[in-house]
Amino acid sequence: MSSVLLVSSNGAGMGHLTRLLAYARHFPVGTRRHVLSMSQAVPVVEHEGLPWEYLPSQGASGLRPASWRRMFAERVTEILHRVDPDVLVFDGTHPYSGLDLALAAHPRTRAVWSRRGMWQPGRNADQLVKAAWFDAVVEPGDLAAPADRGATAKADGSVRVRPVTLVDRNDLSDRTTARSALGLPADGPLALVALGAGNINDTDDEVGAAAAALQSRGVGVCVTAPSIAERAYAGRGVHLVRHFPLSEHFAAFDVAVAAAGYNSFHETLRLGVPTLFVPNRGTSLDDQVSRARYAADQGWALVADTLTGSGAGTAVEELLERGPVLAARAREADPGNGADEAAVEILRVAGVTA
Repeated sequence: MSSVLLVSSNGAGMGHLTRLLAYARHFPVGTRRHVLSMSQAVPVVEHEGLPWEYLPSQGASGLRPASWRRMFAERVTEILHRVDPDVLVFDGTHPYSGLDLALAAHPRTRAVWSRRGMWQPGRNADQLVKAAWFDAVVEPGDLAAPADRGATAKADGSVRVRPVTLVDRNDLSDRTTARSALGLPADGPLALVALGAGNINDTDDEVGAAAAALQSRGVGVCVTAPSIAERAYAGRGVHLVRHFPLSEHFAAFDVAVAAAGYNSFHETLRLGVPTLFVPNRGTSLDDQVSRARYAADQGWALVADTLTGSGAGTAVEELLERGPVLAARAREADPGNGADEAAVEILRVAGVTA
């Protein structure tokens, strides 16, 4: 029986943790899986039936960076000795100093870096040398990869797989089941507004503009309230939706207005939700602007730089009119889920045949 330790960095959203859970779903029956995460959303792992542990990020711990790095190295070393995994998988764009020391202290465990691309040009290139800490680098594919101008786009040595999502089409509930599970009205059009957890910057103005434009056209508004969010949107007449993974109930929604982070981008496109992307420009590394614009150029979705001001009405009107046709094109272009390919590579590194 093989054993995998899945380690996620903190992040402003839930992308790192969700990607690891996607891999975990594709490991063979009997594979022992254990999660260590710096995300405060880690309790959602219980829904997957996996044991988990929380390790506070440097910011959440209140420790100075040098003290936190020592604590991190000691904690990971202890977990490696206790769990004794065949392979450790780290998902993040910045492998923390101390991870190398922990791996060196437990040489039996192999290591894989799960590293998504679409980094903003000119940023984070110094992190690429840390690939030497790992036995392999797995890169979850991006539907917008031709527009990737970041440091990883030309990096050698990674194993590139298809785009990774936790939910596949055959995991989707039907419309009636989805709305019931989310506590939403059974009838009438509904839109999902998912512009991020609000931990990078304040998105209330964008959410409010989207909600007003949708409601004025008779569309009910559902706003995500993820567990990682520091606070929930408090606008009038909206439904707050809290569920993980929300994408399994996407049939509840007629359209979506979403940020263009890795998860929301690939889930809405792969699962056929007509979407208007409003990329978050406040990210430190993720190039959401290029990702969203590429989807628009391909005729898969719409994009708006902002919904504040006078543009929301026009953008929403176009979404309601053209969205279904664009979503159908995106589904036709879908290459499938790469989580199974990533799982095979992870187990190969571990010395296990999937």
